[in-house]
Amino acid sequence: MPYYIRTATPADAAGALAVYAPYVTETTVSFELEPPTVEEYAARIAHKLACATFLVVTDGVDGAVVGFAYNGEFRERPAYDWASEISIYLAPGHQGHGLGSELLRVLEELMRAQGVVMSEACITSSNAASIEFHAKHGYMLCGEHHACGFKLGSWLDVTWMEKQLAEPFTPPAPRRRVPAEETARILAAANERLRAR
Repeated sequence: MPYYIRTATPADAAGALAVYAPYVTETTVSFELEPPTVEEYAARIAHKLACATFLVVTDGVDGAVVGFAYNGEFRERPAYDWASEISIYLAPGHQGHGLGSELLRVLEELMRAQGVVMSEACITSSNAASIEFHAKHGYMLCGEHHACGFKLGSWLDVTWMEKQLAEPFTPPAPRRRVPAEETARILAAANERLRAR
């Protein structure tokens, strides 16, 4: 059965958290030190859906959540509205199947529809696979912060990468919510690509 990408709902919190929690407890990919509760993660999903995008990928149309991607605020000041930070997480057994690339493609299409100009990625500098993944998809190195995090006994650097998604017109159009029919069209095209693989 093919993978399936859809918009998340707060009811997906437990499934998304099952993917995310090991990254918190066992790796330096996430800078959180303790996993959030299911209730806290449901609130995070709801917040992202109110202002941006939260996607899940499932193992089949009605299957378990095996990964997710979202975009959200880059910074809280309103002048940053046209930049958006992204995150993608996949369960280890579902990596290497092109799901990250497809999630990123859909996420970027939806971000363009929102009016986002710059996509920003904050990556632990030791995560060479993520840096390589983003570079493969057109993200450029734009900076590094040194020893700005401490986790699992190590001081950690972070690498910032970014990709321009649209022309920065002056003045910019206000950010917008993507109409349901436009989201449905983008997701349908993605799922057709997944079925055709």
